[in-house]
Amino acid sequence: MKKIQGNSVSSGVAIGKAKIIRKRDLYIERRKIHKDEVKVELSRFKKDVKFVSNELDKLIQDFSYSQENRDILESHKMILQDPEFDKKVSKLITKDLNSLEHAVSSYFSEAVEVFNSMNDMYLSHRVNDLEDVSYRLLSHILGVKKDVLEDIEENSILIMENITPSFVTKVFKKNIHGLCTERGSKNSHSSIIARSMNLPMLVNTMGLMGNIKDGGDIIVDGNNGYLIIDPTKKILEKYKTIYSKEQNVRTKLLKLIDVEPVTIDGKIIKLMSNIEIPQEIDQVVKFHSAGIGLFRTEFLFIDFEDLPSEEEQYEIYKSIAEQSNPNSVVIRTIDVGGDKLSRILNIASEDNPNLGCRGIRISLKNIPIFKQQIRAILRANMQGNIKIMFPMISGVNEIIECKKIIKTCSEELSKAGIPYNSEIELGAMIEIPSAAVISDSIAEVCDFLSIGTNDLIQYTLAVDRNNQAISDYYKPTHPAVLKLIKLTVDNAHQLGKKVAVCGEMASENKYIKLLLALGVDELSVSPGRLLAIKKEIINCDISKIKPKLDKILACKTSEEVDKLIK
Repeated sequence: MKKIQGNSVSSGVAIGKAKIIRKRDLYIERRKIHKDEVKVELSRFKKDVKFVSNELDKLIQDFSYSQENRDILESHKMILQDPEFDKKVSKLITKDLNSLEHAVSSYFSEAVEVFNSMNDMYLSHRVNDLEDVSYRLLSHILGVKKDVLEDIEENSILIMENITPSFVTKVFKKNIHGLCTERGSKNSHSSIIARSMNLPMLVNTMGLMGNIKDGGDIIVDGNNGYLIIDPTKKILEKYKTIYSKEQNVRTKLLKLIDVEPVTIDGKIIKLMSNIEIPQEIDQVVKFHSAGIGLFRTEFLFIDFEDLPSEEEQYEIYKSIAEQSNPNSVVIRTIDVGGDKLSRILNIASEDNPNLGCRGIRISLKNIPIFKQQIRAILRANMQGNIKIMFPMISGVNEIIECKKIIKTCSEELSKAGIPYNSEIELGAMIEIPSAAVISDSIAEVCDFLSIGTNDLIQYTLAVDRNNQAISDYYKPTHPAVLKLIKLTVDNAHQLGKKVAVCGEMASENKYIKLLLALGVDELSVSPGRLLAIKKEIINCDISKIKPKLDKILACKTSEEVDKLIK
């Protein structure tokens, strides 16, 4: 038996036979053509692009049950229909006299190299999409058959170097049990689709391909981030029991969809969802979430070659608001560092982006872009169910400056005769220690506060949460973190303002009773965790936990806290 660690992107246990999938290498001959061949190559280019676009249309129809999957495949079509793609490939053929396959390969190789050079985890899914489209188109040009799923049995667990979004959709139809890749990221389109389908999946499983044999028994432990190769009989039986329990739990949780999240002692907790891409609204509606507590709009910015226009943003915000109505939608303004947008904004690189120009700082440094987003939100708020939240607030001045910009945007829309609704609640993310310490002052100029525990822990403890080497220092129950949460809640409540938690702590069962005892009013979690967290809420009696709160807050270490809350 051997155990390999990876990064879990979709929880759950999968038990089955390993099926190693290796992409067929495409041999691209770097061939030059004669001038009299140019017309033929250009004609082939148009026909092949049209064929692959039609192929994607068929895939989109096959997955009509999932808006999320359709939209990702639509984005692949958009890559093929990009005028820049047509222009550059045509130039490589007409000017440089490259063959069609040489031109297409060169274009995508250069595009992938550009994104890889950014060394940005948020853009890794863009590379994956480009590689998917490139392989699909070149396979057709070269006449290579691509369907490697024909001989795969249903109880298989696929082992791959990486997996493309369109391949995940095919996998789902084959009733594959799980996925494991040597490369990949938690934020890739492939990972998003796997989560939406509840397929247990590990990515970035180092050394995977060299440690596994085709057809061997394996277990994907998506709960703890492990791949178990050739499990012993004892381990296999253990995981079969876990798998059976998971299926029973899922069945029971579905019965809670229409149950109100009320604690045993009668406190109603507003339970909302975090979404990263618009397509996740399907899950929000499916599980009867009380609204969207956090819409991370940065994914509209970092997933494209150019910044989204005001009109594009307006259509997205409007659609989400309409689908959520009458529930509220909290739209967080762009929350990325300058390094994520440096290719567009021409921003100098920073030695420490986490402490640099990111969050509200980048918005206030780029007012025209910020105003576009604000105008789009105000226009989309015609039903009055949208709220705006500002990230990485460190002091009151930033909120005051944001309010001035909202007022200016309202005046501009009025002058242009464009309908909008400026009656909108404003909130601040409390994720920097300075903001928590002066949360009374911030609450005075806001309508609500939302605690982003991920960054609050990171900045309070000076721990990069993505650095595995120091992961032991990342402690959600560190006494300093808990005291900052309590201070924020108390300050807000004194002014009659509500406090939500939208960070990962809100999605973990073991912290729910603690957060409620600290006085948190609302929780916003990933859609897939909503029912599990609802179960924790309805089984919680805050009145019995509160007497222990002083003792918890008096703890000197996180280990003491963990022992008490356990």
